[in-house]
Amino acid sequence: MNAAAIPEGIMLGVEAGIALAIMLVMILFAALAIRPQHRDCARWHVLVGAGIQGLVYGAIVGFFIMPLRFALIEGAVPAGLTGPSFAIAVVVMIALRRGLFSHLPFLGPQVRAYRRAMLRRTIETSERQLSKLTAEAAGGAA
Repeated sequence: MNAAAIPEGIMLGVEAGIALAIMLVMILFAALAIRPQHRDCARWHVLVGAGIQGLVYGAIVGFFIMPLRFALIEGAVPAGLTGPSFAIAVVVMIALRRGLFSHLPFLGPQVRAYRRAMLRRTIETSERQLSKLTAEAAGGAA
């Protein structure tokens, strides 16, 4: 794919579209998967937190990783910079996954509400799977 063949505004639209699509998927997943027993506050807090986290992940994928991938395919990035560029992206994603945004004063409460709800959902799912495996192991041993 040649960069000269792509009009200037198209890439910005594609990048923004990817960021918004990831955000909408995370909001939709939170709306469908997180039940009232997983939440300890209003539903809108969880959905806003999912939107914030989804928008940040989407922005990193859409505005950083995807253009870097295109640049690597075209050979526009020097070979010595490819490793550090992806390492930075991985470090940023891990920092976000560990809860970096939950410490922000304005966005933090909603992101923390989303993370708490997701942790409760994960615990519930894990306990359900563990009980199935325990029942299968007990049934197979008998």
